[in-house]
Parts: sequence; C-alpha cells; structure tokens
Amino acid sequence: MKTILVPTDFSEASRNAFRYAAKLAEVLKPDAIEVAHVFLPETTGEADFIPPVVELLQSRQEMLKSFTEELSAENQPLPCPLEQQVMVGFPADELSVVSANYSMIVMGAKGQSGILEKVLGSVSSSVSQRASCPVLLIPQGAAFAPYRHILYASNYESVNEPLLEQLIRFNGHFNAHLHFVHVRQEKGRPLGNALEILFRELFEGGEPTFAFDIVELEDESVAEALAHYGEKIGAGLAVMVTRHRSFWQSILHRSETKRMALAANMPLMVMHPEESV
Repeated sequence: MKTILVPTDFSEASRNAFRYAAKLAEVLKPDAIEVAHVFLPETTGEADFIPPVVELLQSRQEMLKSFTEELSAENQPLPCPLEQQVMVGFPADELSVVSANYSMIVMGAKGQSGILEKVLGSVSSSVSQRASCPVLLIPQGAAFAPYRHILYASNYESVNEPLLEQLIRFNGHFNAHLHFVHVRQEKGRPLGNALEILFRELFEGGEPTFAFDIVELEDESVAEALAHYGEKIGAGLAVMVTRHRSFWQSILHRSETKRMALAANMPLMVMHPEESV
C-alpha cells in the first residue's frame, strides 16, 4: 500500500486525524504516513508588497516539524515511517491535485454537530469530492477501532463492479459485516439491475468470507435514513461514492444537515470511481 496523507492546519481536529491514521496504519500497513500543511501567504493590502514566501515557507516548515515531532512522540511506536511536506497554494486545490500520489487521505472534521453542518464548503468537503483517492473524514474525538460493521450507501450509481471490488479489497483488512443500504424515496425505483451487479460481485470468487446485508429503506430523506440505520447497527464506518454529483449533493444539501447525524458519529470514507484502496 502506498502512503497515507494527513493534511494539517495544526488544529486539534487534524491532531486527532493523525492519531486515527496512525492506528489505522497498523492494519493497512502503508509505506508511510505523510503529514502535509498547505498555506496561502496573506497580503497586507498594499498592491506593491510581495509577501516573503521563502521566509514564510521556512517558518511553516519549522511549525510542521515541531508538530510532527510532538505527534510522533505521542503515538509511539509508529507502524511506518513518518514524512512531512509544506505546500503553498489554496489547500483544497493543492490537496486535490496531489491526491493521486497517495493511497488515502485522512482528514479531520470539525464540530460536534458533524462535518455536514460545520465543514460544508470547506477544505475537507471540497477535497472529499475532488480527490483521486479515498478520503476518510474523521469526526472530532473519534478514536480508531477495527471495523465490525461498515455501511455502504448503495444508490444505483455506486453499485458497479470496480467500486465494489475496491470496497471488498478494503474490507479484506477487517472482515467486517458489510451493509449495502439503498434508500428509496417515494417515487424511487427498486434496485433491479443494481442488485444483480451486487450479488455477482459478492459471489464472484465463491461464498464471501464476510457477512453482508442488502437493505432497501424508504424515506423522504436519504441522509436521515442512512444516519438512523448506521446508528442502529453500530456502524464504525460509513462509505459513500461521488460517482454522480446529484446523489452526493442530496447527502450534503443544507436542508439535510440538521437531521444528518451520520458524519457526527462515525468516520465517513468518500470513494471515487477508478481509484484503488
């Protein structure tokens, strides 16, 4: 497995994301964990003033060095080498561009009410939609424990063979009980061909080695239905796919945030087509 990227703004949320990534790395066995800080130099408002980027870069490098040394000391023994990098630019843009070089991004989600309400439109939300690798969003205060139940938001567009292969490969590290949950709204259609694809992929190599459920729910609110089901089964991880922006927007829509407890209570892994885990 390649390197896990942990972006940091030196906040407690990013500290917790590192702690989570370090424990997750004990299971996934990556080549390294890289802690990255991205910043955009601020101007003074004077048109003829050019910020001393070199000096600022050196200062941020020192800050990152102290940050990683402190985290390393707190989380010994680390399961893999620890690397660090400082980048200049808009954080969401830079992280999205470099994401292709990593196996996974682990980011902190701020706010007890969850990522959807407090981080909507922020760096975490933007990177989760645009990255070329899986993005794992960690609620504040969440601690890693091996996954026993994984909820997969199984809408029509996300039920395709490459994405299912990715999920099954990832679950090979945990052998968790997979819950494929499709929320059918009032005028929704049944799973149909999607269900056939799902069964074909699950049984391609014979009887699956893990337990699984395929669940169809009916609810006007996709987000609320997923949140309630995840809470009921004690899911340790929720998985969603950004293949079709319309479904993603239905989950992140502002009208849903007050009722959406999913991201507040458990890590959320956002997967993208044609990526590997």
